Amino acid sequence: MVRDLYMFSRVDKEAEVVWFRLTYENTVHSEADITSFFAEKGLDIRFAYLDCSEDPLRGKYVMFTEAEKGRDIQGIADELGNMDVVLELEWGFSKNRVIQSVDFPLHLLGERAVIIRAKTFVNILNIVYENVPQSEGLFTMMGLKNGSGAVRYLRELTEVNESNFLELLKELLMAAGWGILDYDMDTANLRGTVQVNDSFIAEEYGQSDVPVCGYISGFLAGYISQSLGRTVQVREKRCKSMGDGFCEHVVSPVPAGVNIEHILRGESN
Repeated sequence: MVRDLYMFSRVDKEAEVVWFRLTYENTVHSEADITSFFAEKGLDIRFAYLDCSEDPLRGKYVMFTEAEKGRDIQGIADELGNMDVVLELEWGFSKNRVIQSVDFPLHLLGERAVIIRAKTFVNILNIVYENVPQSEGLFTMMGLKNGSGAVRYLRELTEVNESNFLELLKELLMAAGWGILDYDMDTANLRGTVQVNDSFIAEEYGQSDVPVCGYISGFLAGYISQSLGRTVQVREKRCKSMGDGFCEHVVSPVPAGVNIEHILRGESN
């Protein structure tokens, strides 16, 4: 799991930071051949990552290294590009010695994504809370839509069913940096609790007299409802911002014939 958006190389301040981004034919020896090439050229890997998840026939290799100033990097790149397994190649100098640990443009759940600080997200929440009436319901509605959309995308990649949907959600939240999830769920009766440890919203929000993770409650409701084909509602009972050790979201069924959107708008009987 990527933990840092970028880092600065500090090994040799007199050297130049060089990056290579290449697409290669995915064979059993491709990655080893490319790594060996860099070693033969005396280019030590400072940071690198491989990705073959998008296309099993093509892999992506991103590598950052340091090279003494004045070295013929163009010649090295030409040799690398002429390797049989290399299909496409880009390279360049990082003038500010920045090493990126994620690719650009970043994609998450099949869509263009950006990384923002948790504090920035919470600042947006606070501005809306202060200026928009009934904003708690607004963020819950946003969470509903995004939770449902996450399931629809996951179904394009793998089977989502009653036995695995919560484990998939657990991995998704951790990978996205939202928190560590635990759950106690009776899927037959649509009742249970979802516990989120180290919630990114509550961690950054600070002290509060009321729960602050309404967006996550909405996301859970949308995700669970879309996964099971039955509508649930989710409310946050405990929140770390209130001094609790973790955030706890209570799951319960919605009365027959009532959509959760109507409950949020106060339209149910």
